Amino acid sequence: MKTRPIEKPTVASDVICEQDDGLANLKSSAATVDLRSIELIELIAATTDRLEAISLLVRFVGDQYPDCSVRCGIGAASMRRFMDRKLGWLGPASDLFQQAMRQWEDDPQTNRHPNENGERQSLANLPVDAQQKGFEDATSQDSLVRNSIVRINIDDDQGPGRCVLWIDGDSIKRKDRSWLRKTLPTVRSLLWHQSGTVTSHLLRRLGAYGASARLYLAISLVAFVILASWPVSYRVRCTSVVRPMHARVISAPFESRLEASHVKLGQAVAAGDVLMTLDGRPLRLELDSIDAQIAQVEKERDIALASGKIADGQQAKLRYRELNRKRDLLLGRLKRLEVISPIDGVIVSGDLDRSIGMTLEMGQAVLEVAPLDWMVIELEIPEAEIGFVSPDDDARVRLSSLSNTVIDRPIASIHPSAEIRDDRNVFVARIELENANNQLRPGMRGDAIAYGPVRPWLWSSLRKLLDNVIWWIGY
Repeated sequence: MKTRPIEKPTVASDVICEQDDGLANLKSSAATVDLRSIELIELIAATTDRLEAISLLVRFVGDQYPDCSVRCGIGAASMRRFMDRKLGWLGPASDLFQQAMRQWEDDPQTNRHPNENGERQSLANLPVDAQQKGFEDATSQDSLVRNSIVRINIDDDQGPGRCVLWIDGDSIKRKDRSWLRKTLPTVRSLLWHQSGTVTSHLLRRLGAYGASARLYLAISLVAFVILASWPVSYRVRCTSVVRPMHARVISAPFESRLEASHVKLGQAVAAGDVLMTLDGRPLRLELDSIDAQIAQVEKERDIALASGKIADGQQAKLRYRELNRKRDLLLGRLKRLEVISPIDGVIVSGDLDRSIGMTLEMGQAVLEVAPLDWMVIELEIPEAEIGFVSPDDDARVRLSSLSNTVIDRPIASIHPSAEIRDDRNVFVARIELENANNQLRPGMRGDAIAYGPVRPWLWSSLRKLLDNVIWWIGY
């Protein structure tokens, strides 16, 4: 199909200026409203897509001038999309697209007046005296009469966006175009302010700022991208508690009553020191009873043997052995009435001053003795984060009671099974360190950070959120 090449436009303005219209239509404030203007505005206002609005504009203008070719291009510094009324949207390989590209920068200054801030203004937005000067400059050109192409700029006043409408035909000079001229300010507002995607609106708003503001914004964006992709160690935040490394729990050796306590909480003890004394009176009474039974059984055995009753003598002998075992057990318990410390250390738990006179059950824990030269800091790692923590990973601990002290140590080991602590399922990791200045005390708590594998900063910050979203959508 042969297409007529686009000739160099003679007028590049938001308002169509021609000799036939003159300045009377501009100065007339009570001009009659054309129904075509209302219909065009309604069509464009009903759209939310900029390309669809341009398509409706080209078709509507083409219907008003059926003998003319109507084309429209949209872009910024260069034209990105181009539409012909008859052929539709054309790509960069089209001859018409290439011809329009050569005409894209042809923008006479008669309709583009910079303001004091360097922004572009169209004639429709200028004062009446400036508009009149623009019309006089435009109508003074002889090329308007010689050429048959009318060029209409529908550019964005607040951004870099540009839109150019070409009307090509010999009959265009004889057609009434005043309705289109009056419609252009509204069309421009709808085209750039209402229609278009969120991205295009954002770019348009950015373009409204000055060059320095755009430069600062670009620098901030680049800095954010660099920061988001910067490799950092993934941080697993957890709680920590201090415990002694070699603690010994002292329990009651047998059921008895607590007679006396010889130590207090926090007292240092040595191996062999007496910690508490148990009441031995019930044991002595029972021992006397056993001794009496043993004497009776011995007599019964002797009588049975003397009378020749072998069976009765054997039963008496077995009873004698049973009573001797009970007697040995009682004697052993009487020797252990004084409970001693197995190691050197400090009483870290157990206050027996208020338990004197109470009955202690066998195996009941009453005291805990631990040396404080070496301590263990247990990190309570959440179950969801255990996959990012391994032995020998670095960790940082800050205890609440030692807020000015930061402990940096590698993780020595991680328990293979989880534990329930404070109604949470956690894995316990251990950090071993020497307590040279005795600042660490059992039971101290604080916060800790375990440094896992190296990942981008943005991934490390949003991993939990992404996992929750993926789980929520069902993956």
